[in-house]
Amino acid sequence: MLGLTKRQFLKKSKKALQETGVQILSYRRLMNMEDKGEISLLEAQRSLDRLRNEVEDTFSRFEKLNPPSECLGLKQMIIKALIIFHESLVAYSESLLASESDLKEKLQKRSDEELLKYKELSLSLSREVDAGLQKN
Repeated sequence: MLGLTKRQFLKKSKKALQETGVQILSYRRLMNMEDKGEISLLEAQRSLDRLRNEVEDTFSRFEKLNPPSECLGLKQMIIKALIIFHESLVAYSESLLASESDLKEKLQKRSDEELLKYKELSLSLSREVDAGLQKN
């Protein structure tokens, strides 16, 4: 399989980051609905499972890309960001299933911390991708 050009890779990177941006909005909406009691635990878990599958699909498509050697570091950083986002989803899912309030709080805090790490990392990655696209 032939490798991608730098521009092709940057475009696909931008698309992956945009997909996860939409997924984060869905995630936040789900968290707010669950906090307000507007959604049942079962429905929240199902929605979270669908969201996790979407993130895994995004990860899988991105991981298969064959970027030029100068973009390997960027690819690894985006993969790292996707893993952090996935870990946030998993922690939140575990918090929904936790019966002890202390454990639930701890897992929700971990989920929020992972989400914040993802946001910070994805913001810098988005800027790097955008800057690379403007140069080409």
